Amino acid sequence: MTTVLVTGGGERLEQVAAAVKAAGADAVVVDDPGRLGEAVNGKTFDGYVQLPVAMTPSEGSVVAKVEQFLTQGMLSRFRAAATVLPTLAPGANVMLVGGQTNVDVDAPDDADARAAMLRVLAHALRAERAPERLTVRVANSTWTPEQIAAKVTGTGPAGPGEQGPEDAAIGKAYADWRAEVVGLARVEF
Repeated sequence: MTTVLVTGGGERLEQVAAAVKAAGADAVVVDDPGRLGEAVNGKTFDGYVQLPVAMTPSEGSVVAKVEQFLTQGMLSRFRAAATVLPTLAPGANVMLVGGQTNVDVDAPDDADARAAMLRVLAHALRAERAPERLTVRVANSTWTPEQIAAKVTGTGPAGPGEQGPEDAAIGKAYADWRAEVVGLARVEF
């Protein structure tokens, strides 16, 4: 039987888990990033759905709020993916689901930048497994729980806003990209 890991927060977490179960797979749900390593230890997953994490904006300056969004929101998704990656079976399906809305009306928001960061995460996951093929899709917030479940379990048509594998030479291209990233001696930001 197919086993799918579903992580994140908010009301969609249970909706997606229920849809995964309705699609005929087992769903393992983790809503606490601090428990993720313990929850996946010794397990293998055929699929992984990473939903946005739920956050409560902190008090303080706009800069502090954006920093919180990046560290507790977007960058925590990279840490979670790094934890889950070794547990993914060969040929696993991964769904990175966007949808983090602006947590504070006073803080700046750039939906395109958020989507671009998810695409970077998707590329990094593919590169880490290269030349093995890891199917990673980036889905936007318009995807229904049923569409997400259908794709992560390997059934169903493409959903709206889907970003999928580009071409047949992707394995070698990602292996080359991984070699370049790992070979970086110094990076300035």
